[in-house]
Amino acid sequence: MERLGIPSLVLMENAARNIAGLVFHEQRFPLPVAIIAGRGNNGGDGLAIARQLDAMGIASRAMLIGPLESCGADCRLQAGALTAAGYPLAIASDGTELTHWLQGAGCVVDAIFGVGLSRPLAGPFARAVEAINASGLPVLAVDVPSGLDADSGKPVGDLAVRATLTASIGGLKAGLTDRIARPFTGELVAVGLGLPRDRLADPCATAIGM
Repeated sequence: MERLGIPSLVLMENAARNIAGLVFHEQRFPLPVAIIAGRGNNGGDGLAIARQLDAMGIASRAMLIGPLESCGADCRLQAGALTAAGYPLAIASDGTELTHWLQGAGCVVDAIFGVGLSRPLAGPFARAVEAINASGLPVLAVDVPSGLDADSGKPVGDLAVRATLTASIGGLKAGLTDRIARPFTGELVAVGLGLPRDRLADPCATAIGM
């Protein structure tokens, strides 16, 4: 954002469109899609993915681990765009709703936490991750499986999402490629942000959707 002057929402839109196209337009996961969003930028990515899927006519539903007032600015904007269009965004109060809410879903999008997590999962976030792991559904992790440290490849605490596929945004994070991370990441793909190729943080990564 600083070097190229590209606003964060533009990058979020690019990532969401590429993830939606890569994973769901190619029918790599069964439908309908259940998207679980946190309150930060990773949650904003998830809500943008929900809007992109809706535009593609792909069946999906989204739940925000609320309250909305606690969300970051970009996440709030993405939530507002969804609800203004009439999309039925659910709000989780304590995370216990997830087990019931996931029933009937074909797959899960984990957009709870990305690279910024610095402490173990707790409260509604821990309960949401437990529900995801217990669901038995295929899981797409947006950028980083929630609860995993992107530098070390280890869970920040005792709990992290166990994904089927991780779509790492802008290039593969170092920790995700470590063998210790594989039970949490599943298959790895790098998803482009619409940046010039020579500006990628990891020019050697396999980038999708440039």
